[in-house]
Amino acid sequence: MQFKLKEDKILEFLDLNFPQQTFEKGRLLIGQNKRQPLHVYYFGEKFLALLNVNFNTFEYIKVDEVDYNDIKKITLKDGLLFKKMFIETEDFMFNYSTSKALLSDFQNNNFNHFIQNKKERVIFEDGHFI
Repeated sequence: MQFKLKEDKILEFLDLNFPQQTFEKGRLLIGQNKRQPLHVYYFGEKFLALLNVNFNTFEYIKVDEVDYNDIKKITLKDGLLFKKMFIETEDFMFNYSTSKALLSDFQNNNFNHFIQNKKERVIFEDGHFI
């Protein structure tokens, strides 16, 4: 059992599951929806993966490749207690509020890199990163 989500371990796991891809640090973001499994997204330039992680134990549940063509827009918002991520598809809006206190060695740094020190920013739209 892991007691903290570690970027290196997640990237190793992704590499084992998708050996044809190259993974780099700084591209992971966590989506939290209350006490449901965490959604850890790897936002590569051309490859998107979604890793489901048990909320209580941090054990990996499953990992899937996601097609960027299914995503219309990704927006990040920096709140007082939570970092919010909205992933909009044709049929659904995934709404995440990830606690700033979540045990992770990468979430805050990666989130700040993507949002570029703004309170709100669209990071992906019309098939490409902005």
